[in-house]
Amino acid sequence: MSVPTHEVLIVHPNEARRSALMSALGAHRVAAVGSQLEATRRMESSVPTLIIAPADNARRFLRHVDRAAPEAVCVFVCSRSDQLGLEELVETAAEGHVFSTVDDALSEGELGLRLRDILQLRASTRVSLDAGLRVDFLLRDQHVVAECQDLGNFGAALRIPMDMSMAAFLPGSPLDALSMVRDGVPVLHVARAYVRHATPVLHDGRGFLRVGISWRRAADESSAAPPRTLRDPVAVLAALRKALRRELPVWLHPPDSQAAHFRLESATVEPGDERGQLRGQVSPTLPASVGEVVHLSFEMGGQRYSGVTSMLQVAHDGVSLGLPRSLTVENRRGQQRFRPSPQNRFLVRFTSPFGGQRITRAVLDLGGRGFAFPIDASCEVLPAGSRLDATLLLPDGAEASCRVEVRSVDVVPFEARHDQRLRPYRCGVRVMELLPAVRDAVVDAFVAARAPQVKDGAVFRFPDLWRMMQEARYTFHPDHPFGEEARVLPPLEELHERLGRARDLGRSLVYTDGQQPLGHVNGLRMHSRTWLVQHLAVLPGFRRSEQVSSELTSLAVEVGEAMEDVEFIRYMWRTDNRWPHRLGTWLARVLEGQGLCHLRQFHYLRAALDTVPTEAPAGLPAVREAGPEDRRWLESYLRGQGEMVRLLSEDLRADTRSEELLGKRFQAAGLHRDRRTYVVDGETGPLAIALQEEATPGLSLIEVSNSFSLVVPDRANPRTRDAVAALTWRCMAHARERGRPSSLGMVDAADVPVLVEAGFVDQGRFSEWTFHRSMVRRWCEAWRSLFERQAPTRRAARAALEQEEAP
Repeated sequence: MSVPTHEVLIVHPNEARRSALMSALGAHRVAAVGSQLEATRRMESSVPTLIIAPADNARRFLRHVDRAAPEAVCVFVCSRSDQLGLEELVETAAEGHVFSTVDDALSEGELGLRLRDILQLRASTRVSLDAGLRVDFLLRDQHVVAECQDLGNFGAALRIPMDMSMAAFLPGSPLDALSMVRDGVPVLHVARAYVRHATPVLHDGRGFLRVGISWRRAADESSAAPPRTLRDPVAVLAALRKALRRELPVWLHPPDSQAAHFRLESATVEPGDERGQLRGQVSPTLPASVGEVVHLSFEMGGQRYSGVTSMLQVAHDGVSLGLPRSLTVENRRGQQRFRPSPQNRFLVRFTSPFGGQRITRAVLDLGGRGFAFPIDASCEVLPAGSRLDATLLLPDGAEASCRVEVRSVDVVPFEARHDQRLRPYRCGVRVMELLPAVRDAVVDAFVAARAPQVKDGAVFRFPDLWRMMQEARYTFHPDHPFGEEARVLPPLEELHERLGRARDLGRSLVYTDGQQPLGHVNGLRMHSRTWLVQHLAVLPGFRRSEQVSSELTSLAVEVGEAMEDVEFIRYMWRTDNRWPHRLGTWLARVLEGQGLCHLRQFHYLRAALDTVPTEAPAGLPAVREAGPEDRRWLESYLRGQGEMVRLLSEDLRADTRSEELLGKRFQAAGLHRDRRTYVVDGETGPLAIALQEEATPGLSLIEVSNSFSLVVPDRANPRTRDAVAALTWRCMAHARERGRPSSLGMVDAADVPVLVEAGFVDQGRFSEWTFHRSMVRRWCEAWRSLFERQAPTRRAARAALEQEEAP
């Protein structure tokens, strides 16, 4: 079967309706004529795939269609109020003609969706299946078993016993939890399918129902946050200005037409006293006049912005619209995709469970949870919901087996007129279980595609990175000072090599100029689902130092997002470091989300254990190890305080399995990671709790992975100070037991005097920001815009300096 998939013929006497139908099917090659006579002549020169016509003289018109375009799909447009037209169609169907109908009263958007659905079903080939493919589904909570006769990318035909009532399969009836099984192995599962038609069939003296069904593509399963709304006029204005500054397309469409979008050309924003105005030029075919409501949308930074506004002025030289009062912002997908570079190609190979073909394709784009590849819908069938046993050929030549599920099948624009048989589609799949080798290869390919100058730190010797950090004046790591390389470097170098092999636990990224490292950043799995960005250092005096810092930081955040089991991203900065503090607090303020992020400030205190007493003062309360009841109390307390982000990101729930699993993952890499929890009891519950982290030294150069923090529920209690002191001395003893040179505390300002009395030295105040992975796209956009905003100022300052230095 070699029917063109993009040719559409529209027959309608009304010019406005013809234009509406043409705009609804703008993605296809559309020809429009005003009469059935013209349509007959047109079909003799070019055979269409889809013919859309009014119901007048349907029988006579179909005779011409059967002769000139027997493979074409006919759709008659007829209003439900047109009794003559409906009677004509009923009589035509009674004569055995097959066609589809759509209501002429539908809006342009709904009509376009209906027509594209019909065309999409036609564009896919169908394969006949043997009797071995069993189908199970629920029809009004009744379990039904059937056989699949033939299958396409968007629908199937089922063979159902005649003992089922035909009235149960009315068009539009839902079939829930539909599964197809071959030899006991599930090969397809869709949550819901819909009946298109049901026909009684008599074959070899046995009757059965042939039920045609279709399904929609599977819904994305992602951790994306629900859409948020910008209501602040300043935020709305800033978003529009940012989009126009980047020359991004801004689209307008009428409320009743989601299919027809019109681009606003040469757009500018003019702020006003109340809302301001958006000016530009738009096609005169946009059906809008002064006072009419239009929808506005644009995409920026992986997010879609949409709002509602109205036409203030319509003239031949342009239009003027009011700025939207609000903008709805939503992620296009839960996780970003990227196109691999030619040096990092991925191939997928599998056998179709329906047609039996052995298929090998190059991967178009991929992410941490799935990828996409092309298929030819004229001969290949892979409907959404299919389960495939596939083999991935990685860029290094290695092969990895994986089981994937088809999540979407979307048409790809194709303009090659010399081969109308080819129907290119994009098949998106989700990897059901991601192997470490595949995950590492995907992250490596992402880094190479995102920033070719950045290399994995594992390919560098740690002394070279240490020397670069020293030249960059990265000096704040008191337990690992510069100048003592003979003592400090050997264990750090061994740790660097181990993390280079266990890349899901930590990953170093190095910005290079050829082979010389110019900048460095590190990501560490601080907790089971938390990725800590740390150790940012860039050589001073480099003319692109700020750009390098920006790229390394954003890349480290995105690498954390690319790991499917990472839910939270965290980074920290010293508040006395002015530029990082301004940057960090601005981002935290702009991106503050309800329940999705947590900003914490603490003091970093260090006690050199060789200079403080080993015995705690007398009279302090007893300290004990925490038990299950204490874990449950801590979870309940944090929930009551609304600190859900801290509860989840730091593995502080009563269930300790996440914490234990993290320890086993580090242990498998030859490293150590654990936590000790100490409690001082009060009259009705814990008076204070200390969370003492412990890990292999050097995972964090400032040793946050070997520090302790405090949870103090009641500051007004007179025994609180003694409880904090007792826990502090216990954590110091723990550090001695571990052979640590110092004890480190990250505590609130109220606890600083107690620790100072115990011999700690305050190293300064820090801020720590933790945010959910669903905010990464917003974070990257805000981060990029911040450096874009600073770029003109930096260029002006550099130009002024060069002018002063010129002779």
